[in-house]
Amino acid sequence: MSKKLLFKLAVLVTAMMCALGAAAAEAYACYTSSNTTLTFYYDNQRSSRTGTTYDLNTDVNFTDWHNDGTNYYVTQVVFDPSFANARPTSTSDWFDSMTNLESITGMNYLNTSEVTSMAWMFLGCRKLTSLDVSHFNTSKVIYMTQMFYRCIGLTSLDLCSFNTSKVIDMQSMFEESNKLQTIYVGNDWNTDAVAYSDNMFKNCTNLVGGKGTTYDANHVDKTYARIDRGPSAPGYFTAKNAAQRGDVDGDGSVNISDVTALINYLLNGNASGINLRGADCDQDGSINISDVTALINYLLRGTWN
Repeated sequence: MSKKLLFKLAVLVTAMMCALGAAAAEAYACYTSSNTTLTFYYDNQRSSRTGTTYDLNTDVNFTDWHNDGTNYYVTQVVFDPSFANARPTSTSDWFDSMTNLESITGMNYLNTSEVTSMAWMFLGCRKLTSLDVSHFNTSKVIYMTQMFYRCIGLTSLDLCSFNTSKVIDMQSMFEESNKLQTIYVGNDWNTDAVAYSDNMFKNCTNLVGGKGTTYDANHVDKTYARIDRGPSAPGYFTAKNAAQRGDVDGDGSVNISDVTALINYLLNGNASGINLRGADCDQDGSINISDVTALINYLLRGTWN
């Protein structure tokens, strides 16, 4: 056999091996007990990983790392860059009851474009103090049942990317998240298809809508699961731009009407229709006459400094 033919065969074998390797890529999770970390991968190296590896779940089924109790020991979750090529169809139960989970990194590598269920996804993640889901594609999601149930460390959530047009179940979605103050949503949020929303906001006692609507124990279902428009259309959510500094009346811009709204609030103490976060113009943590001065100076100078 000539060297030229051998070379061609070697190239062909190499190409075949690469093709086989690419075809063998799979999405899986790996738990490493030495650092109590659950890492998500999409590659063909599963057999060489140190630790316990798991298949991903489908539909609304529990994960295997939940079924064997591993979830209780996880303190860190990491999404490897390779996972950007994965297309899971479910994230149900992924972090359910991870009561010791302190951080999730690389979640920008989680593509949720094919996901149909996010039920129980972050249920009971009580040690998480921040959570970035602002990039989630939820256009195919049907179930958000107890998605953020008892996330008692969170004070805000940015759901601005959420398209909820197909969601039918939001039961207890935010229930018991009693430190949650602000939930931002965008134009694609709607609850038209939602058939089940019992206890959606139960005991979310610190939640305040963008125009001052406060928690009401008589309205804990989807009725108030909308952007707050004030007394005429109360809601628990805040439009993404409504927290803009100086936007006291929550209309998305900063102008003389905000000065009027701020003065009226200071005179009568009525927070209805007032964006309290935007009203703290000097950002000292309180709302008083100094915020009026800061706002007027901003309108005159065009800068907050």
